[in-house]
Amino acid sequence: RHLQFFSLLISRVVLAFDLNLYLPISRLDANMRRAVRRDAATKAKFWFRSHVAPDDDDSATKDSPSFYDECCANPFDEEIQKDGPPLFEEMTCAEIIDGKGSYFPGLAPLAYAYLEHIGCDRDSLKTITRYIEHVRRRARGELKTPARWIRDFVRDHPDYKFDSNVPDSIISDLCQACHDIGLGTRLAPDLLGDVTIRPITPDGAWDIQLSSIAIPKNPQRAALIERYTRRQPFQGFIEHPPPPPDF
Repeated sequence: RHLQFFSLLISRVVLAFDLNLYLPISRLDANMRRAVRRDAATKAKFWFRSHVAPDDDDSATKDSPSFYDECCANPFDEEIQKDGPPLFEEMTCAEIIDGKGSYFPGLAPLAYAYLEHIGCDRDSLKTITRYIEHVRRRARGELKTPARWIRDFVRDHPDYKFDSNVPDSIISDLCQACHDIGLGTRLAPDLLGDVTIRPITPDGAWDIQLSSIAIPKNPQRAALIERYTRRQPFQGFIEHPPPPPDF
């Protein structure tokens, strides 16, 4: 959930600040090959764009041919980088999230800058901060990734003989542990940190069950369909949205 929200937030950041995150396909392929290695989230380095902010003079826009030539030319052709700083470099996940040097701010600081820009209210900022900090701790290795947590669970299980054979007893216990974590009945601070999942119980569940019984063909059905037909359709994103309301 935290990673999903962080990805959505970063998509808003990219649109708001008009960031340039283009990478050549060849380097994306290299990143994918590295991502499947053990503990890649904390030990591997990935190609990332070192300068993401658009130029002040807006000389390289998405409509100019040089924009794509600069990004997607042969990544090993030094001619495309001889007149300026490197466009891409290898970074750890922690550097991608927190920033590197004085030239790359990092995705998390950019997210905080965006929240300040939109005037995020205090209560929402408190919740969002927990999500962002969770991602930062995982990138720094302070929290285990799900892959590392599963691997440690198997290795620490008394039935594991360190022969690469995972018996049914370990698989059953692992599934039960994941189920309990999802229900909030089992704590996993090495995986979730200080995030706690509210226990899920049948108490207070939705009282109306979803029914598969067909609605009879009568005036009630026709009226229901007609009422939803008259709803205003989605008009798409307007170019000049109205100003936000005053809270």
